[in-house]
Amino acid sequence: SRTTQKSPAAPLPGIADVDKWGKVRKEPISQIRKTIAAQMTRSAFTAVHVTHGDEADITDLDRLRSDLNTATGNDPKLTVMTFIIRATCIALRKYPIFNASFDLEGGHIIYKDYINMGVAVDTERGLIVPVIRNVDQLSMRGIAAALRGIAERIRSNQFSIEDLRGGTFTLTNVGALGGTFSTPIINYPEVAILGLGRSRKTPAFKNGQLVEALTMPLNLSFDHRATDGANAARFCSEIKSYLETPAKFLLD
Repeated sequence: SRTTQKSPAAPLPGIADVDKWGKVRKEPISQIRKTIAAQMTRSAFTAVHVTHGDEADITDLDRLRSDLNTATGNDPKLTVMTFIIRATCIALRKYPIFNASFDLEGGHIIYKDYINMGVAVDTERGLIVPVIRNVDQLSMRGIAAALRGIAERIRSNQFSIEDLRGGTFTLTNVGALGGTFSTPIINYPEVAILGLGRSRKTPAFKNGQLVEALTMPLNLSFDHRATDGANAARFCSEIKSYLETPAKFLLD
């Protein structure tokens, strides 16, 4: 019988050392990882996290996106994220509690008149969240251009700390790497974050017919001190209504 040779495991990073049970390797924590850890700890032990899960049928949206890119030359390319950002802005205007901060000590809920959208970008250094300021004032092409610009700046390390400040709501696309469900940590002092799962084809009934649909999971984590699950469900439903009926964008 043939024996299968296993590939050697990738070497562990860090400096060789030993503990009570055997060999280990120690790697110093990077400054950016320390910053992320401190921010996540602050959020986890301050905001009261609850996650609401939903799912959107983006079949028509994906077809529209493809047709628009073909018709207009693909520059800048409209992605599904472009439409999600627009739909989220519309929902934030209707449900402003998700575009706020919760000041328990001061006794205030602080509603923001502006929408500065944080978009999580995965890098070799860790998850970085640059902010698109006044994103609700941008056109679809403007949003697409801003997304491309921040991704290029972050991945080429051509950004400043100011690019990461001033966010009022955050989007994180975990589906880009795989997975359908997550419980994202709120980017404190914001009160909510929307996690996107991987789109997948699923069977669905439309007009009494079994058809193939492209569906995307939506996972909204929110601070239960600021609002309740009913509002979270309404907020997600508002986003879904635009993603599932993209002609509604023409009304806004």
